[in-house]
Amino acid sequence: MILLVLTMLVLIIIGMPVAFALGVGALGALLAEPSLPITLVPQRMFTALDSWPIMAVPLFMLAGGLMDKGGMSRRIVEFASACLCFVRGSLGMVTVMASMVFAGISGSSTADTAAVGSIMLPAMRSKGYDMRFAAALQAAGGAIGPVIPPSILMIVIGYVTGTSVAQLFLAGVVPGVLIGLGLMVIAYRQALKEGPDFDAPVPFDVRRALSTGVKALPALGLPVLVVFGILGGVFTATEAAAAAVVYGLAVGLFLYREIGWRDLPSITLEAAERSCVVLFIAAAAMLFAWLLAAHQVPQALGALLQAHISDRILFLIFLNLVLLLLGMFLESFSAVIVFVPILFPLALDFGIDPLHFGILATVNLAIGYITPPYGATLFVACGISEQSVRAVSAQVVPILIAMLLVLVVVTYWPDTVLWLPRLAAQ
Repeated sequence: MILLVLTMLVLIIIGMPVAFALGVGALGALLAEPSLPITLVPQRMFTALDSWPIMAVPLFMLAGGLMDKGGMSRRIVEFASACLCFVRGSLGMVTVMASMVFAGISGSSTADTAAVGSIMLPAMRSKGYDMRFAAALQAAGGAIGPVIPPSILMIVIGYVTGTSVAQLFLAGVVPGVLIGLGLMVIAYRQALKEGPDFDAPVPFDVRRALSTGVKALPALGLPVLVVFGILGGVFTATEAAAAAVVYGLAVGLFLYREIGWRDLPSITLEAAERSCVVLFIAAAAMLFAWLLAAHQVPQALGALLQAHISDRILFLIFLNLVLLLLGMFLESFSAVIVFVPILFPLALDFGIDPLHFGILATVNLAIGYITPPYGATLFVACGISEQSVRAVSAQVVPILIAMLLVLVVVTYWPDTVLWLPRLAAQ
């Protein structure tokens, strides 16, 4: 086990992608232990992907691609702009609001950042926004993607912990909205700092709001279809993803008519490429996690923690610190598959509700999307805005504080995330 962990850490430090570092580390541990056959590598990796819930990942990726290329993201931005034009700093708020809505379509943080950022960041540049702040705000807006349903990260957490994905989706609504409101406050504060004429409000136009709302209605209908379809028992999360693909295809081809049959191969190929990245990470991480479990690392760690931490509040502090660090240094899917099986039983021992634990893991790892050195959405936003990660990182601090405040609320007032799933269960 020491060889396994050291090999993985060294490979990550020298710059090897996390998925390869996990796989090579596990392979090295198997080679060093003759009692374990090398055929376990393909067997365990195949078993990790031979799962009905995991099938939702490529399907939601494809649905997000169809929605983006089909013109949905642009119409969502136009509708959000019409609704928020009367507020100072509305462009920054539109960035957040559009990201929240698109999160309900794609379930992917990087897809959310790329789709909305490609529209909003040039618009914010033309309005005179500090592009370092604009990139940081867009990265944070994209980081809401895993929190607001449907969420690919929640699907993986549900798969690993055996928790209902539908219930996790519901539990993520309130934290996602709270984070979005916090980011809007940050955007408003930034506009006030820039002066009275910066991104000044304009009168609210009812006709424009209604017109853009009608055009955006098909895009807004997809999250409703997915969430209420799952809650109503019409389909599972995986079937909901398939329904989202059919919905996105119909809207893009026949309603908006912004994609044609010739565009489908490139959209499918792009979704397959993104899906392969996630699924390869999941397969390598599952192999790594299996080796940890085979050597009883979770049990040893659990005994160690129970010997030193007896208070539930202290455990929650420890849990958040561990998850925040994992989000900073590891890709979120790897962190979930490797470490959640270790932390989840401990959380249950301390009386933490499985849904509460799932949302804590989701919010903590979502914060990791905007924190260096990993920062997945941070890198995407910096690429679109042509800003360096170092320059943008300084602007992340107030945003990070807002997200951490939401994390504190979610951690110590669990009813904020549990009341909606409980209401739906009645």
